[in-house]
Amino acid sequence: MSDETLSAFSFRWRSWLGLTVVLYLLYGAANAFLSIYPPLLLHIEGFRGTGFLVVPTADSALLGQTLADLEKADPRLGAFLLAMMDAMCAFMMAYAILHIGVTWFALRRGQRWALWVLLLGALTIPPYYIAVSQVYAGYGAPFSPLDWAFFIVPYAIAPFIFTILGWLGLREIKFFVLSGVTS
Repeated sequence: MSDETLSAFSFRWRSWLGLTVVLYLLYGAANAFLSIYPPLLLHIEGFRGTGFLVVPTADSALLGQTLADLEKADPRLGAFLLAMMDAMCAFMMAYAILHIGVTWFALRRGQRWALWVLLLGALTIPPYYIAVSQVYAGYGAPFSPLDWAFFIVPYAIAPFIFTILGWLGLREIKFFVLSGVTS
């Protein structure tokens, strides 16, 4: 859409695009929450607070003991794992902020590129989970189907659904703007 077309666009919350904006904002907020809450619990309560880094049963199977036991047996390794969790969560927070910003400042204004950037950003996550799962499986600690559902549904399937809804919303905008109908 050209700048003139976009200037005629009026965002509506009760539309496919409005729903997509809400869903992608919630997606970004969930990433922000998950970048704060687990490491905060780890800092406050240690590994007995959350009990896992990736997947509870798989973590214990990979390490040969629970994280709480590992933290007692080897405090330096526990500190290292905590530092790695903090580092990972820093990138999760950066992603969440960028995701929310693109949703609010570009997608909400009808910018088509934002929809595809949000989808591509979300789809970069599953390959990393596949790589992590292969490390776990290599040590006899495979992910269960439920573990996979936890990673695949929010990080691969949901963004496709959001993008389809957004695409419908952006098509709706193009129709209304080109036909001269304003809401």
